[in-house]
Amino acid sequence: MEMSAPGRAALSFLAAALALMVVSPLLYPYGSFAGLDGVAGVVENWGALSFADPLTRAVYAAGDMFCHQEWGRSFIINGSQMAFCQRDVSMIAGAIVGLLATDARVGRIYAGKRSCIALGAAMVASTLVEWGVEHALGSDILSARVATGLLAGAGIALLLQHYVTRQYEGIMGFGAEG
Repeated sequence: MEMSAPGRAALSFLAAALALMVVSPLLYPYGSFAGLDGVAGVVENWGALSFADPLTRAVYAAGDMFCHQEWGRSFIINGSQMAFCQRDVSMIAGAIVGLLATDARVGRIYAGKRSCIALGAAMVASTLVEWGVEHALGSDILSARVATGLLAGAGIALLLQHYVTRQYEGIMGFGAEG
């Protein structure tokens, strides 16, 4: 098993999920997935998705469960909301980019130890800071939401690769220098 195999598995899963989120609205007539606003943690739109094939329905049901899906904060494709909001889609895209960027370096990621953790945590915290500023000022800035989502996703990837590398080294009986 290569050291980056778990990272590549996460990359494959996230890439497939993002591809399904982008393609699903394109497979149906214009505006088929609209008015899905809701509350995260509650499946509210299951009945409204009854026309969709099982895979598309599963993608949108996951969005219904884990995301607020507000129309004004969703990317619109073919007149339909994506299954997840702009911030969540950006975090998934950022994690994909982060996993691609760290894949070739997975053996060296652990060398930074605390600095690696601090950098990843700061990247993830950027979206929390943006969210707080947005709510405090009553603003709605798409570019900030997307940028910090991408940054947080890359931070999640960095933390994932750091953790996986540490676990792999522990199992294999060797440690990184530094």
